[in-house]
Amino acid sequence: MSTPSDHVTALRASVARFCDSVPGLTDPMVRAASLLPGWSRGHVLSHVARSADSRRGLLETARHGRVGRQYPSDDERDREIEEGACRAPAQIRQDVVEALDRLLTAVAEHPAELWDAPGEWLGMGLRPVHRVVPSMRREVEYHHVDLAAGYGPGDWPADFVSAQLERVTKSFGERPDAGAFTVRLPGRDLPVGSGGDLVVAGDPAPLLAWLTGRGDGSELRTSPARPLPALPPLS
Repeated sequence: MSTPSDHVTALRASVARFCDSVPGLTDPMVRAASLLPGWSRGHVLSHVARSADSRRGLLETARHGRVGRQYPSDDERDREIEEGACRAPAQIRQDVVEALDRLLTAVAEHPAELWDAPGEWLGMGLRPVHRVVPSMRREVEYHHVDLAAGYGPGDWPADFVSAQLERVTKSFGERPDAGAFTVRLPGRDLPVGSGGDLVVAGDPAPLLAWLTGRGDGSELRTSPARPLPALPPLS
């Protein structure tokens, strides 16, 4: 299959917005805390850079007729992020912009007939490399918010929010620790698990922010009136 051109266009737009935010991160800001517990903005930037490189590696290996590995291991990925976050802020900023540019080049050059080629994804085993495009967009959009640099859930593109609400509620529905409730959007309901008797309603972006731990849910409504359910970390 060929990765749809509109998906690639959306990834490019997400990357462009992310990269536009990077120069505004001063050296002290890079060292300061991000919205992710225990991570500085430098950690987030290094993670995005290595995420881009890991996906580029899958594409380049597939082009040579081999099955690549996204990362050698969880430990190796974590080590690279920690080491990356300790670099000079200017190096961190330059690295993430260049890594994202390298990935976009690899996406543009990838042969259409090889999008279904397999790659070994961390924690998931063999999956087609066409996952590179949507999965990298998720990384960029979510972590752009995590930078706490003026880009918030309200800035997420509507198509991204819609697709992610479907994906996240389905993911939670497969986990017993997520409980059962229904996410109510204008015009549609998305059940988590059996749906239960609790409805959580609101606008799409605040709902996605709450579900992914990037919002406190203060803009949401529950029916019957009760506290929002506790959510497990998004895997």
